[in-house]
Amino acid sequence: MEDNGNGKVKTDVELLKRDMELLANLAGKFDVAIDKLTDVSQSVDKMLALHEQRIENQEQQREILHNRISEFKKEVTDNIRDLRDENRVQHNRVEERLDRLEKWRWFVVGVATMFGFILAQIPNISKIFQ
Repeated sequence: MEDNGNGKVKTDVELLKRDMELLANLAGKFDVAIDKLTDVSQSVDKMLALHEQRIENQEQQREILHNRISEFKKEVTDNIRDLRDENRVQHNRVEERLDRLEKWRWFVVGVATMFGFILAQIPNISKIFQ
């Protein structure tokens, strides 16, 4: 019976040794997996940092573009306002010039009509002085 008990202990010991080897292999695989996960985690951290930096750069570029567009809009608006003012001044000048030309034209027409009337009346006037 002692052999039986001794044999069972040897079997149990062998089973325990095999289980320990399996656990050691499993622990080694866990170490490798943890190392790989650590590497992946570091890579993800680097990628996140890079993406954050890119997002910040894009935000800065967006802000710069927004400012440039706002400045350009203000400049264009000011230029349009200046052009309107200049156009208004030129329009007023042309209108004044046209008014003067119309007055001059009506003066010339009036003078020509008067001379025409006087010329037409010369024969009648000459009869009066004869």
